[in-house]
Amino acid sequence: MAPALVALTAAADRSSSSQSRGYYYQHLRLYHASPVAAAAAAAALPRAKAPPPPNPRRVAPVMNADGASTAPQPVALHDGAAAATPNSASNNDLSRILEALQAIYDPASSNDTRRHASDYLETAKQHPEAPLHGYTLALNTAQPAQLRHYGLSMLEYSIRYHWDDFTVQQGEGLRSYVVELAQNVSDGDPVYLRNKIAQLWTEIAKRSWAAEWINMDEQLCAMWQTSLHHQAVVLYVLETLSEETFNREDAVAGLRGSDLGRACVDVFTPASVLTEHLPARDKDLNVRYGDEGWLKRLCDNLDWCLAQDFENEKRVQSNAVRTLHTLRAAMAWVIPKAIVAVQVIEHVCKVLAVPVVPLQQAALEVLQSVYGRHHLHDDEFVELVCPMFTPNSVQLLRGIHDWTMSDMDVNNLDDQKYTLCKKLSELTNSLGIYIEQKPQHVPEGSDLPGIFSLLFELLRNPSLVVSIPVLHCWSKLLRSRVVRDSTVVSQMVGGLLQTCCERLVRYEAFPEDSEDVTVLFLNEDIDTLPERHAFLGNYRRFCVDVIEVLVRETPVEAMEHILGQATTLFRNLYSNSPLFQRHNFSRYSTPVLRVDAQVTVIDAALKGYLKWLSTHGDNPQEEDRLRNAMEDSFEQWCRQLLMMNFEDPEIAKKIIQLMSTFSTKALPNRPGFALTFLEHMLTIRHVEDDAFPQYSETVKELERICSLEMQKIAMKFPDDFMNVYDSLERKVNEINSLPTTDDKQRYALSAFLFIIVHRSTTLDRATQEERLKQILDQVKGAWRNEDFTKSISTFQSFCGAIGMDRLPDFLSTHNFKDIQDWSAQPLSSEGQALQAIILDRSQRLPLRLTKTLLAASIERLRDGSPAFETAALLWAEAIPTILPNILQLVSNWSHLPPELQHVVRRVLTDRFWQAGISTESRDDFFARVSGSKSTYEGFASTIRGTVRQIRESSYYILYSLTRFRDFFYGISDLPGPLSRALFANAQALSAHHVSVLLSVSTHLIEGCPAPLRPQFLPLIVEGLFTTLTRKITSEWELINRQVEESGDNDNLSDEMKTESILRQLTYSSVSLVAVMLDARQGSYISKSQRRQRKQLLTDAPEFARQDGPAQKDAPMCDFVLSNVSVLEPILVFCNAMIRVRDTRSVVIILRVLRSLLPRFRDKSPIRDFFCDIILKNAITSLNEPYFVDAQKDIASLIAAILQLDDEMPRAILLSLPGMGDVARVDRRLAKLKSVNKNDDRLQRSLVLDLLSHVRGQSIHEQGRIARPVAKKSAFQEQYMSVEEPPRIVRGGSPGLVGVADMFEGS
Repeated sequence: MAPALVALTAAADRSSSSQSRGYYYQHLRLYHASPVAAAAAAAALPRAKAPPPPNPRRVAPVMNADGASTAPQPVALHDGAAAATPNSASNNDLSRILEALQAIYDPASSNDTRRHASDYLETAKQHPEAPLHGYTLALNTAQPAQLRHYGLSMLEYSIRYHWDDFTVQQGEGLRSYVVELAQNVSDGDPVYLRNKIAQLWTEIAKRSWAAEWINMDEQLCAMWQTSLHHQAVVLYVLETLSEETFNREDAVAGLRGSDLGRACVDVFTPASVLTEHLPARDKDLNVRYGDEGWLKRLCDNLDWCLAQDFENEKRVQSNAVRTLHTLRAAMAWVIPKAIVAVQVIEHVCKVLAVPVVPLQQAALEVLQSVYGRHHLHDDEFVELVCPMFTPNSVQLLRGIHDWTMSDMDVNNLDDQKYTLCKKLSELTNSLGIYIEQKPQHVPEGSDLPGIFSLLFELLRNPSLVVSIPVLHCWSKLLRSRVVRDSTVVSQMVGGLLQTCCERLVRYEAFPEDSEDVTVLFLNEDIDTLPERHAFLGNYRRFCVDVIEVLVRETPVEAMEHILGQATTLFRNLYSNSPLFQRHNFSRYSTPVLRVDAQVTVIDAALKGYLKWLSTHGDNPQEEDRLRNAMEDSFEQWCRQLLMMNFEDPEIAKKIIQLMSTFSTKALPNRPGFALTFLEHMLTIRHVEDDAFPQYSETVKELERICSLEMQKIAMKFPDDFMNVYDSLERKVNEINSLPTTDDKQRYALSAFLFIIVHRSTTLDRATQEERLKQILDQVKGAWRNEDFTKSISTFQSFCGAIGMDRLPDFLSTHNFKDIQDWSAQPLSSEGQALQAIILDRSQRLPLRLTKTLLAASIERLRDGSPAFETAALLWAEAIPTILPNILQLVSNWSHLPPELQHVVRRVLTDRFWQAGISTESRDDFFARVSGSKSTYEGFASTIRGTVRQIRESSYYILYSLTRFRDFFYGISDLPGPLSRALFANAQALSAHHVSVLLSVSTHLIEGCPAPLRPQFLPLIVEGLFTTLTRKITSEWELINRQVEESGDNDNLSDEMKTESILRQLTYSSVSLVAVMLDARQGSYISKSQRRQRKQLLTDAPEFARQDGPAQKDAPMCDFVLSNVSVLEPILVFCNAMIRVRDTRSVVIILRVLRSLLPRFRDKSPIRDFFCDIILKNAITSLNEPYFVDAQKDIASLIAAILQLDDEMPRAILLSLPGMGDVARVDRRLAKLKSVNKNDDRLQRSLVLDLLSHVRGQSIHEQGRIARPVAKKSAFQEQYMSVEEPPRIVRGGSPGLVGVADMFEGS
């Protein structure tokens, strides 16, 4: 066997097609390796002619007496010679193909033999006789199915890759092969073989139907009447044509989208509907056969199936399911009048009523496809949607629901019935949304009470995945006054409120072995923790929306009910569990979770109450009376709650935050309560206990929360607090004098007093300024201190100032580099002493005091307000003193001893807990961090925390100073030193630390006043994007190498965390680009991302930023696009981002780049950059399987670039492997330039078709890219999307998460 294979392979290698194939793949491999290398290799390789196109036998269908076509007969070739028959000379080639296939399937064949055989078979697909061989092999029923399938793949290759090279007659011959194969399918053929034939039929239809192929509908109708297995082929063709013409991004169908679309409408729609509702259509298509159309035939087929023994006859049942799938594919695009005329809804509901779950699932999918359509006209709503509101239809849906719930047991799930319940929930969501949109058009006699009752029952389903579509629907339905005021919904308000309140508990915090039914369903439905967090976040958001709407509608009754429930909960918090003890403290204990849920309910209710307050009715006096009564009730309830004693500091934190919300928002005119609440915070005491580290950490957080909330209410009631300022000052001095009060607490209390003086409107200006200057003088004095300035002048002196000068010797002496597990190695007394010195000296730096007072000066103040102007003038005097030393602190971390680089790098590597990636629970992580303080790991944590806090505190001070706009940005010689300080050594930072640098840089850029941009931004933008380009690309290269080199047994947790952090950095970076280059201010990024970008870089995330420039600056994009020195580094960054392995970021960059192209139509270096460098990178990404989900956007960018210039892109295209056909390339480019510029799909299709010989994968290319089987529907996916960046929590800062919280930690 092997010698024969060697011989046939050698013969194949000698053929011209094989030589061309080798040339093609050599080029392709080189091109994939590197665009630059590809260009060099292409120049070096000898030019070869393109492979000759396959030459299928021209065949002339012979019609018999009844009009059916017989087997195609060979006709003359180009030279007039007779075509070879399967029994002639071509038999030799066919025998070689059979020999190669046998070798592959022969278990005795060696690997080399199989490889040679596979190579030959690939070469055989390009043989001029390949279509004939494939047809002959596939038609021969005596051959094994696998061999026949290979024959079909030979036909497929010719159709996919050489159709355009065929003449019309050759195309007809190839089509005749496929038609005959379809007509000759038998019941004994495997399903995959029949589907492959149907796929080939579809491939040809996409290329020639309604053009050269006119009688396809007639041929389909003839097959439809033949047998069930012929019907299966027809249904496959109809479904696939519908999907790829209308619903998918298919490149081939996109090229003929309008022709195929018109043809589909013509053959699916009854002739009477076309005549009545589309009288102006093109009547010359001549593609339909018969008057009924496929919608009618499909519905009639459903009736026929239901008349058979479909429950026991699987062939009939399968036919009905396939028919429903075809209807589903058509429902998204077929004209509504056709759906009504054929009574599709009625036919589908008949199927829905049968007790066969696969049929019911398919029927629900059809209905969902109908009701998933948007923008139905009023009459279409009545005709299509309202039939589902009739009593019989509602009873049908109710019956299905009751049947699925009758035996639903999470421990013994019937997967089919459970899936049916999910689909029912999705359908009722769509029906409910239509009611919300058009309640006035629902006809009399509709069973809306039944629909609302079903929605209510589905909402209460123990599975949140079943419940969430309906919950989402209720959040919209309740905003409709017509729905909200209906009697039946009014009666459900209590149940809705109760269900939403109960489900605000944080299920993700339940233990993994919890027996809670809802948690068990979550474990069943959602595999990954990030998806679960996102899903539960969405579920809680919808619950909050419902509560908010209900309270807004009936504030008195709803608030009374909610606060009454809360009182009961707080009074009986430990009724079913042991009382709180420090030793069993947990952040996620059952009492904590109950309080957390109740506080969330009250917060949501307060939002609804405040919205009620903002609306003015017809009776203002009555509203004032109600408001005063409710405020009395709120104040009384809050005072009662403050009298309760909560020993658990986690619960006390939540109560403090809730009381602050009441005081500042619901009781803004009750200074008496504010003073009572302030007194409570000043006197609350929880004693730390070193024996229980987590408890002690939470006590510290409680103190911090109290300080922050004191500052908040001081901002709200400054004049009232000014009246008792002397008493408050004495109390603050008393607290500051206590030995247990640390510097952080002292600074926070100083800021509290600063806010009162600063925001007071009753204090005379002179006294106010004098007091404020006294407080700020200590800041200026600290920064002006000569010893301090000298201590930070060099890296060595700075290390000495903070006690780290002994660090190299200590690490070396104590053998840190040879210890693998630092957390298991106890720290010596010498190490503990050094640890204490470093902590103490770092706290003496003036960073925290400055940061705290800056926050007090600018938080919740708008630019231009009197208080803000006062702060600006006061800090303007300090800026020249602070800035030089701040820049020195930022840049003072670049000189590490070479001999200690490895161990120091490990010392400075943060410990993280990350949702969905970390292998331990959040509590276990914090327990491990807290318990390692007296170990080597604890020592390293002190070092890294000190380094990070100094740098990031300096970042925050820089950000805060930018708020003073001209006083900061107007310093003429600042940009150069600032850029060097921030970016000169930033490459050495970790990706996580670069994220913080990016955040402060974003504020620097966006806060710059428009008149000062030319002076300030060029150096900053260049430094930032040069740093980001180097850092992000190098980090992705490192991760890609690690993925390639990792073994099956490697622990990838750390790598996954690193990759997740890098993805967050990449996304934040491209989001900044989107904002800077988009006049619509970041329309390419999500709302949640824009919210995150605006979050303060501070260790006080509770402070909501409410500032803003007093005047509207000119769009940033105008400045960037008009300054080449600013635009250039951004474009270089964008080009690099096309290649990163983060689809979300790549898509944003592609869309931004495409939006810029219209600005560079004239010849320029920037246009050349697009037409050369960016085009090459885009084509390279289009070639790689990873970017399959971004191919639409890549193709759109390539299409736009190809239309930008006539010469450079064309030269690049012709240099690519497989693109040697100049005439073909020119034809595609000409068509691309002539198409409608708004037809994005056609442009993409042209590009994908043009590059089809180069591309490694197409978007839907079968058999190439392994796609996971979808466990979740697209409907479910929308509730599991992770919009927010992954939650990252650093060791030592359990209460602070995300980029905003990087000033604390391990």
